[in-house]
Amino acid sequence: MNKFNFLFIVFLTMLLCSIALSQVVPQWFQNLVQEARGKFGLVTDPKFVEELYTAILNVSEKHGLDPLLIVSLILVESEFRFVVGSSGELGLVQIKPETAAFVARIYGLQEPSEGWRSLLWDYNLNIEYGALYLKYLLNRTNGNLFKALELYNGGSRKSEYANKIIKAYEEMMTYHQDLGSGR
Repeated sequence: MNKFNFLFIVFLTMLLCSIALSQVVPQWFQNLVQEARGKFGLVTDPKFVEELYTAILNVSEKHGLDPLLIVSLILVESEFRFVVGSSGELGLVQIKPETAAFVARIYGLQEPSEGWRSLLWDYNLNIEYGALYLKYLLNRTNGNLFKALELYNGGSRKSEYANKIIKAYEEMMTYHQDLGSGR
């Protein structure tokens, strides 16, 4: 075997391994993110969608939450945008810095070196803290998702908010079992 053939086989093997190891993002998730962000004129890079999908799967597995619940939370809270809410909530899951600090104390986590404002643009951190807060609230309400979501929102329209997330979640569970729902 000549050197060229050997290098070609090595390259091809590496390429196939990287393809096999990468997450395959379901088309429905790509469409959901692109449509939600597109309503605001935001262009959505496929690499961002893949990284977001991976972050959601990793956080959901790490903390025992259904990934479809996290997707529903993000959809309702921010429509997959990096935004600051009217009360200072940050990022995809719209978590307040003081709530994130509370979560850090409960779970023994450190404040990010860039400070809590990094929750706005660091979606891995944002999703993790939002998921941990929701997990805390689920434990506090003995697993009552509706009550936990009301507490997550805390606003005057908290019941409407909880219903909106539950409706999105139920629709996703019906149509998108490929994200690993049913925990």
